[in-house]
Amino acid sequence: NPGAIAGSTTVVTPSVTTTYTVDADNGTGCVASETITINVNAIPTISISATSTVLCSSGTVTMTASGATTYTWMPLAAVTPSVTDSPTVTTTYTVTGADAIGCSSTQTVIISVGTTPTVTASSTSTTICAGASATLTGAGATSYTWNPGALTGTTTIVTPTVTTTYTVDGDNGAGCIGSNTVTINVNSTPSLSIAATSTALCSAGSITLTASGGTTYTWSPISVNTASVVDSPTITTTYTVSSDNGGGCIGTQTITVNVGTSPTMTITASPVGTICVGTTATLTASGATNYTWMPSGATTSTITDAPSITTTYTITGDNGFGCTSTNTFVLD
Repeated sequence: NPGAIAGSTTVVTPSVTTTYTVDADNGTGCVASETITINVNAIPTISISATSTVLCSSGTVTMTASGATTYTWMPLAAVTPSVTDSPTVTTTYTVTGADAIGCSSTQTVIISVGTTPTVTASSTSTTICAGASATLTGAGATSYTWNPGALTGTTTIVTPTVTTTYTVDGDNGAGCIGSNTVTINVNSTPSLSIAATSTALCSAGSITLTASGGTTYTWSPISVNTASVVDSPTITTTYTVSSDNGGGCIGTQTITVNVGTSPTMTITASPVGTICVGTTATLTASGATNYTWMPSGATTSTITDAPSITTTYTITGDNGFGCTSTNTFVLD
């Protein structure tokens, strides 16, 4: 008892500490009794904590068991409370924990191992000119981050000013990250300048233009491929020179040459005709902006003079662009 179980032996499974009493009859009705106490200890409750239950290939995890006195891990065959491992495939770890009298229980934890994605990085062009853009594209993962710039997205547009190596980190959605790089080479665009003997001409004049800062040169509208060109424009003209640095990067520069028309000069006199010695006459020029009279050296449009002999007056007129013409008037 308890249980009123008969027999010289019996198997019991008490859930708590229990005292059993046995009554033994010698067959003549004489009964003797004896007791025995079975102490029941609680089975330890084991728990496991892990730094992570999801790893990427080449990752490590630390697992720590608690709730018992001694521990045995499988498949590691370790006997410490904490273990560290680097599984290459998803693995189930089992720990058996025992107390001081040998009561034990087990607990398991599954560490899932994902594969690090093989990420590729490409560009629409790996060589661009300064100021141009390139589109970067990542593949092999679920989400992407590009550096420098912390740019996100499968594709991103960049405009580097110098040769730059971009690194893409691709996440497969389980925290496993693979990386790759792509380098964008940036070629400088030629910085051109144009020197001109003059930027203002008169009709029938000529101009020399000289470009620098490039390797080869192409001019328009005159279709010349030398650094220096000579032209005689008849109207105001804008010249454009372009140069390729050898890497496909083309720089341009322009210059405008203003072409003016030589003025048409006229001279009128008052009085008209012949004057007498000692009297004066007024000569008036028109058709220009600036005037110079000879032989008087006057610079006004109108002069008054009293020549003592028949005199030829010459007027030089400037239209303000440096274009000049002359005319004469004889005063008798």
